[in-house]
Amino acid sequence: MEANKTQEQTLQGSRDLHTWLFRQLDGVPLPKTRRFLLAISAFDVVLDYFTGITASIEKRAYGSAFALVRSIFEVFVRAVWLKDCASDTELAAFERDEYARNFDLILSKVEKLDAFKSGTLSDLKNQAWAAMNSYTHGGIHQIARRVKGNAIDPNYLDEEIIEVLRMGQMFALLAFIQIVQVSGRMDLEQSAIQKLYEMKLFVKAK
Repeated sequence: MEANKTQEQTLQGSRDLHTWLFRQLDGVPLPKTRRFLLAISAFDVVLDYFTGITASIEKRAYGSAFALVRSIFEVFVRAVWLKDCASDTELAAFERDEYARNFDLILSKVEKLDAFKSGTLSDLKNQAWAAMNSYTHGGIHQIARRVKGNAIDPNYLDEEIIEVLRMGQMFALLAFIQIVQVSGRMDLEQSAIQKLYEMKLFVKAK
């Protein structure tokens, strides 16, 4: 029962965060450059996937929520690449859907940036990529969790559901930070960073 309560608390945290994010973004000015419009559009997809994860878990459609984990991770990395790494030629190729298919290459470029040089993103990929793919593409991780006893019914552990919710929360806040940086709202950036620590999605360095 305690685990269920914790899962519900985490889900409520996602609901509350969703409300906070979109209230803060209301009225934030959008940049005019092609690069930043592309990047912010990609960060908006991150927020959309966060909404999808939250709504799916609310409806107990756990498979859908788990399938979005790779997507939210991948589009966040691609959005940072669009904002801070891609050359003008690469941006033009991306708009033709002819670039950015090599995720490892994009990730390596993103982790040369000061904000991501700790390697946290590649650590996440190394630890969870196989499982992310399995959930997204209907592999054994996803299919095995459709069986409960002799019935076909979602059978996901509470701690797994909590982990997916928290992953969504983290990437939503990181995407929000990137958006408000471009818009020059350093006050909102600091508020979001504080939320990362308050929600224990990041640990402050000692």
